[in-house]
Order: sequence, then structure tokens, then C-alpha cells
Amino acid sequence: WVLIFGWSLAACAGIVNATAFRLFGHFVSHATGSTTSIALGLEGVSHGRHGWEEPVDAAMLLVAFLIGAFACGLLIDKNQVHFGGKALYGAALVGNAVLLIAAIGVYDENGGHLLCACLAAAACGLQNAMCTSH
Repeated sequence: WVLIFGWSLAACAGIVNATAFRLFGHFVSHATGSTTSIALGLEGVSHGRHGWEEPVDAAMLLVAFLIGAFACGLLIDKNQVHFGGKALYGAALVGNAVLLIAAIGVYDENGGHLLCACLAAAACGLQNAMCTSH
């Protein structure tokens, strides 16, 4: 049952990532993509192809993802699966849902997509850490 739960969360992460890219123009479900965007953005700045917006946006997405992962560490402190007691898997899932709902709640078709993407990235970081905390 743990594998089925993990697979369903992976599918949800893929849906969130695809939706975030379509709505906000940013991939949000992994830190490696944001890290690559930071490096490519800095390279583009150094060659005068664009300004600082691209690497700064990518850095904000990475920080949001890491904040979500850190929040999971505060909720689930052990490196094993156990329900009840100190492991707050339910709270982590509720936090994930709240962040995703907030991302859609602040969505504006005319702009402000980075805030939405950062909220979704935090949700993905929370979920990612939750799945690797057992």
C-alpha cells in the first residue's frame, strides 16, 4: 500500500508540474530544474542575453521548494513510517493542499505568476520531503 500511495503522489506531482507550467510558465516540482535555470540565467546575464529576472525567479522557486521541504522536516521528524504520535503525515498533506489552493487563489491572468509558482513549488517541496521521510 505504501508503493501505491507513493505512485499516486508522484502522479499528483506530475499534474501539478504540468498545470503550473501551463498557468504560471514555471516548472515547480523539482529542485534540479530550478538549479539549472539559475545557472543558465546567470550565464545569460554574463553574456548580455537577458537581465537578472530569469535567475532571480528561478532562485525564488528553489527557495520556495526548500522551504516546503523544511516544513516537512518540522512535521515528520523520523526517518521511518509510523502513524500517530509525532509523525504528522495528515498535517503535511493538508499543508500541501492549502499551498496548492492558495496558488490558484492568488492567480491573476494579468501577472503575478511567480507568487503562484512559488506557492506550488513549496507544496511540491513539502510533498517530496514527505515521500522521502520514510
